[in-house]
Amino acid sequence: MGHLLLVGADSTIGQSVAKAFMEDEWEVWAIGRHAERFAQGVQWAHMVSDVADESAMQAAAQALQAHLQSLGDRQVDALVYAVGDITAQKVAEMPLEAWRRILDANLTGAYVATRVFSPLFSPEPHLFYIGAMSEKLALPGLSAYATAKAGLETFAQVLAKEQPRWKITVVRPGAVATRFWERVPFRMPPKALQPEDVALRILEAYYNEQKGTLDILPE
Repeated sequence: MGHLLLVGADSTIGQSVAKAFMEDEWEVWAIGRHAERFAQGVQWAHMVSDVADESAMQAAAQALQAHLQSLGDRQVDALVYAVGDITAQKVAEMPLEAWRRILDANLTGAYVATRVFSPLFSPEPHLFYIGAMSEKLALPGLSAYATAKAGLETFAQVLAKEQPRWKITVVRPGAVATRFWERVPFRMPPKALQPEDVALRILEAYYNEQKGTLDILPE
């Protein structure tokens, strides 16, 4: 049995990741804003309203540490960071608050989660960050989202050099059928990936020890 820490367990992809790993007999520890959206069966859950809030995330890490100690000092074998947010606003019209919200969800939260939970990692953990094909996101209104996802890839590359024993993967799916499409003025492609497809590819990448980037495109 493996042990997965899932940050963003209430997201559409996060829900599917939890189900895929639990079906493979993993123990899943869930963090997110909306506990009612967590997949049924997660073994531990903690609500955090803002993943970029260091104090809130540190409290979550302390709570998880206490839980792991009660189980005999278990460790995190894999982390999946599935938090995300998006907006479609031109630079000249976008409030600073919106810019910060998108970068916090997609990038700063990934840094905070990695740092505060790292003491709980196994010696050679596998970290997955849900990214995007950022080179295809240079579209009007997506400056914050595209910047955050491009920054996430650079963050992961540097982290891999700092922690050579860690396996680090940025998951870059094509269009996925999630609630994101309700927030942007673009039409979801008819061949959009299903969240379950992404989740299964992440599980497969764990067993294959795939590092770097994982591009997932619809067939």
